[in-house]
Amino acid sequence: MSRCVNREFSLAYRVPTLLARLPNSVRRCDTAQVRGLRVALANLKPGTGKTTSAVWLAHVFAQAGNSVLLVDADPSGSALEWSDLAYMDPRLTPSEAAFPFRIVALPSRELHRRVPEIAHADDVVIIDTPQLEDHPGIARSALRYADEILIPCAPSPIEINRTTPVRDEIDEVGAVRDRPARSAVLLNRCIARAHSTNDARQALERLGYDVLGTAVPRLEVYAQSFGMPIRQPGRDVWHYVARELVERCLPLHAARI
Repeated sequence: MSRCVNREFSLAYRVPTLLARLPNSVRRCDTAQVRGLRVALANLKPGTGKTTSAVWLAHVFAQAGNSVLLVDADPSGSALEWSDLAYMDPRLTPSEAAFPFRIVALPSRELHRRVPEIAHADDVVIIDTPQLEDHPGIARSALRYADEILIPCAPSPIEINRTTPVRDEIDEVGAVRDRPARSAVLLNRCIARAHSTNDARQALERLGYDVLGTAVPRLEVYAQSFGMPIRQPGRDVWHYVARELVERCLPLHAARI
């Protein structure tokens, strides 16, 4: 069942820990701490929520106590610009406004070789990739590196159709990877109580996609968050997304740790 977390629902969620399932790591009650996870946000087109998803996920993983590296692989530098603008927020001290993780610009076709030189062994690495249609070389390099490839997708027929080229690229890149990548669709910009979310989920599953159980609602706190420090409101849904990613990648990381 999908979970579309919206404050207007007035529902209280409590995220359980993964205490018994994550070896060699400290656990937190809001989401799980994990070592060495590598996630890439990918899509064919711009404006699909890649940067928003990357920045919010980086914050919740960092809040859980992880060492996080956010890689801005988009030549437009949106994630890095967001960090710079947030740091200049006059309402907060620099330490309050600064992103609680490292962020680097790396729009490179050699990203899969260069990130291991930058990342620490226990980093959660989150890659904001550029759109495949304009920067295929950079995007493919990110797909070669990631353990989990997350495809943000709004619940509309046109966006569902645009996921196919991404899956095709993932399949092609699989031939040069040393281990298979996992991929899943993250439904985002979902309208509360609308049938479109479940309709999109069923359509994607019929096409053979894994679809995360958590659906990100269409809220102003996300739509207007670019350039702003990430505060506590709105993080709950991303805690669920982070937990799902950890659960999906546990077999990979049990082998690596």
